[in-house]
Amino acid sequence: MVIATFLAAFGRAAAFLFSAPIIGGPMVPAKVRVGGSASLALAVATVRPPVSPMDLPLVLPGEILMGLAAGFAIRLVFAGAESGGQLIGLHLGLGMASFFDPAAGEQAIVTRRFALIFAGLAFLMMGGLREAVRVLAMAPADVSTLSGAVVQLMDQTNQVLVSALRFAAPAMVAGMVTNVGMAFASKAAPSLNIFSVMLSALLIAGGFTLIVTAPAFIAEMSGTAQRAIDALYIVGGAR
Repeated sequence: MVIATFLAAFGRAAAFLFSAPIIGGPMVPAKVRVGGSASLALAVATVRPPVSPMDLPLVLPGEILMGLAAGFAIRLVFAGAESGGQLIGLHLGLGMASFFDPAAGEQAIVTRRFALIFAGLAFLMMGGLREAVRVLAMAPADVSTLSGAVVQLMDQTNQVLVSALRFAAPAMVAGMVTNVGMAFASKAAPSLNIFSVMLSALLIAGGFTLIVTAPAFIAEMSGTAQRAIDALYIVGGAR
């Protein structure tokens, strides 16, 4: 019974670590994630309800699905921050400085990576790791818990674009105003080499806007971390 309980906890922990953002990326070796999953399973197996070896084949698929749903719920919330960071870079004229991000498997702007890192730090500072362990220590999933997890994932999918726009709105407005101003300047002084000053103007205006709106950005990042924790808890069936 002890081994069956450990295997059930290991299945949920492994699925969570392989689907969660940052640690679930290809940059983290699989051996590290497997070792972390085993450590988490050992820690939470003693507080989880015991699982009979006869019930393990029925319990294990639900545990894996629950772990995947919990990790993917956090990934969806962080996707809003990533998309917002990508939009910020595009509207600041940094599209030409994009690079191949092996974690995302596609071209990305550096501001996108920064947004993901900041969201991860905010999640940890607000106790996200502690809440994740609590979700992993909950009772085995049942049909109602999995159904609630699916509903929560659908809700988080609908919020990705909204969250991205909230992050990038100041930079988008600053970029639009700067482009309009440069257009008027080009009309007023046709001899002005607009392309030589456009990037500098965008970077200056965008950087100034980000500095001025830094408190709102921090508040939005904290809200993102809190939404990730709430989504994690709802998917886990605690709320």
